[in-house]
Amino acid sequence: MIATPTFPDLSALVVDESLYIRRIVRDMLMRVGIKRVLEAPDGAEALGVLAESKPDISIIDWDLSILSGEEFIRLARTPSTSPCPTVPIILMLAQPRRNVVDRAVGLGVNEIIAKPFSPKTLWSRLDEVINRPRPYSQVKSLLRPIPRAAGAMKAFA
Repeated sequence: MIATPTFPDLSALVVDESLYIRRIVRDMLMRVGIKRVLEAPDGAEALGVLAESKPDISIIDWDLSILSGEEFIRLARTPSTSPCPTVPIILMLAQPRRNVVDRAVGLGVNEIIAKPFSPKTLWSRLDEVINRPRPYSQVKSLLRPIPRAAGAMKAFA
């Protein structure tokens, strides 16, 4: 059996309209040692929490009211509007269609997970953003993580 990973001393922001989903994700995070879990039901409140608390990780749903996940990501990745433009963003998608995935990657999400997901899936994405962070590059006004393939190619150049 594989041991449960631990990520102590981190804080996470979980953004989803569903209180039920937020609580499930909170439980998954707490099981790996992330005790400071902040929550927001929409993108507008999430931006406020991001500015006030500067979490180490954001786990956000694409389909949000008031300010959509897409708008949140765009504002969070724009250095002129964001208090922490390099915060790792893990995006949750109920329907991971190709055009949405491409848009999300273009905006600068670090990882994408399809709902419903297992704790193991979430933990593997946390492992990626915490233990194997990718450098960021500025594309137009957005900071985006360098794609894995491009990062690997630079390592061999």
